[in-house]
Amino acid sequence: MLTNVLRKLDGEDSKVPPSFDQDLPTFVECAIYVDSFDSISEASMDYTVSLLLHMVWNQPGLKYLYDVPYFEVDPKNMEKIWIPDLYFPNEKKAAFHNVMMPNKMMRIYPDGSLSYYARLSLTFSCPMNLRFYPFDKQVCALQMESFGFDSEKVVLEWANTSTPVDINEQIVLPQFQVTNKDSRECDHSRPRIGEPDGDTSSSSYALPGTFRGSFVGQTALFSDSGNHSCLQATFHLERNIQYYIVQMYIPSILIVVVSWISFWLTVTSVAGRISLGVLTVLTMTTQSSGVNASLPRVSYTKAIDIWMSTCLMFVFAALIEFAVVNVLSRNERLKMIRRGTRQIPDDDEYGNVAITREIRETIVNMDGDVRLSAHQKRRFSHVNITGIQVAMCLDNFSRVMFPFAFMGFNTFYWLTYLVWGAAEEPRADGL
Repeated sequence: MLTNVLRKLDGEDSKVPPSFDQDLPTFVECAIYVDSFDSISEASMDYTVSLLLHMVWNQPGLKYLYDVPYFEVDPKNMEKIWIPDLYFPNEKKAAFHNVMMPNKMMRIYPDGSLSYYARLSLTFSCPMNLRFYPFDKQVCALQMESFGFDSEKVVLEWANTSTPVDINEQIVLPQFQVTNKDSRECDHSRPRIGEPDGDTSSSSYALPGTFRGSFVGQTALFSDSGNHSCLQATFHLERNIQYYIVQMYIPSILIVVVSWISFWLTVTSVAGRISLGVLTVLTMTTQSSGVNASLPRVSYTKAIDIWMSTCLMFVFAALIEFAVVNVLSRNERLKMIRRGTRQIPDDDEYGNVAITREIRETIVNMDGDVRLSAHQKRRFSHVNITGIQVAMCLDNFSRVMFPFAFMGFNTFYWLTYLVWGAAEEPRADGL
């Protein structure tokens, strides 16, 4: 019986829509079911999905009166029937599934309606705005239209159902969560090579306002090919922040806190303080490089860039603070030596060494602390503050100032991106 039904197509061109000769458009209803999101890549700004495509259209020549609800058409007989020439404008790669047999199916119904199913894997371009990374939200689009026929010949419509675009609820993505999806129509005008302009003897073609080049045998120009019926499905994606908190934010906070240990070491602990400062700076630099290794080289500043740069500034400032403290204490020690002493007495009963001119003025203990001897405090109370004392005061000030400044930055940073970033609505073009 199927053979008898398909025999009605003898003499018809399977390359054109059913109503092509009548100058009437063929309406094609479309629906898609996303079975899985295979990957979402920020580096290449694309995403890969596996989906089931469903199209329904009417071909009056295939009506039948048999008492059969529908006929199933095998892949060989499908070649005799016109199938919409879908084209995905923002597609990078596409492939049919052909395991065991081609994963496509067609049914013919008594009123001449055809229902076509195909399973596809496609990689689509998705321009992303990474200014709020990793607090960003992305909107990725899937577009499809007829490649060879404009809207006067083929009209694509979303299926008249509540969910023409549906997603498998079991999908689990490592970094993103699909929060919403929607469908709409879009119009596409694209350039094509037009008809010769009449001067076939010329061997050049022109792109108006752009360039001229050689084209053997005819003259042609790129012209508007008209509006093509276009459908677009958009997927709203929200990045999961938990991974980045554990792998990026908490380690960088700990590195900054470790750099503050330098303020509790004595001024004379040169080796320990410089090793701690250099180590934290290098660690912070390595972590920042690792974060950006998997991201595209965009021309704007991302949220993670602000965080990493600020943390690097804090650990670098701690290293600079030690350099200032060390210079102050070292210069004072040299100044005291230049004053000269007639004698350097033995250690006192407390294990301290006295540095004097003619009388004992200052006592410097083995830890680098400086004080006047007890019996000289009243006599020399007018003496200026020494460089070592200034260095110690700077350490004490840094113990308080650095944590408060870092807490202030954290408050501003998290409020800005969690509140402002949540209110920012992304667009499908990634801008």
